[in-house]
Amino acid sequence: MVLEIKWEVILNFIYKTGKIMDLHKYSYTFLQELNKMIPFYAANFFLFDEDKELLGDPVCYNINDSVLKAYNDYYWQLDDIRNLAFDQQEPIISTQLMDYKYWINTEYFNDFLAKNRLYYSCGIDIHAEKRLLGTISLFRTNKDNNFTTKDLVYLKILAKHSSNHLNKLFEIEELRNLNNRKEENLIQNKAENFNLSKREKDVLRLILIGKTNEEIAAELFISINTVKKHLSHIFNKTEVHNRTELAAVVYK
Repeated sequence: MVLEIKWEVILNFIYKTGKIMDLHKYSYTFLQELNKMIPFYAANFFLFDEDKELLGDPVCYNINDSVLKAYNDYYWQLDDIRNLAFDQQEPIISTQLMDYKYWINTEYFNDFLAKNRLYYSCGIDIHAEKRLLGTISLFRTNKDNNFTTKDLVYLKILAKHSSNHLNKLFEIEELRNLNNRKEENLIQNKAENFNLSKREKDVLRLILIGKTNEEIAAELFISINTVKKHLSHIFNKTEVHNRTELAAVVYK
């Protein structure tokens, strides 16, 4: 049987997800657009660092925090599919890996999967060469049709085309984190040089990213008059008259 691949749909998916330049927004958009191609009841998208350790919590679709907590606290150690399919190149369907005749009687299936209507599953790992970037898992209820070979074909195509963009987002995130660390070190040094208080340092940090007095007050839970008082102290200590001169002193 020859599978009919809807390339226009795939290209539209790649176009929409390829516009996302934030690593964490990408995961949500990926699942949102994927649901239009491969309908599912629930899903998650895990991201991993170079040591295959989780980068924060996964982006979840129709899986609430209590379900995620139960998995992380206990059920992960009973997850046979994770043990069999983690960090693999090919997409998988749960019914191809597990003998449901026996599996549906296990603690993991009964107390976790079935309880949360996660009856069928399929998934794929996204790699950049040999590095694992992310893992996508899709779920359907026992009232839905099982995932198909065509679904796996689509997953493999999308994972392959998405790996370059996701890898680029990892690099952007690493550069952003590096710049943030440099910025924080710079602010810390300047705060010490000018003998700024902790609160004045907080205000300085927000000034340098262009926050208004109103925005600074809201973020620090202080009044606008208090913000102005801190600003006056910072200007006096740094011997400047306005924000432009302050930025010049900090970055010179």
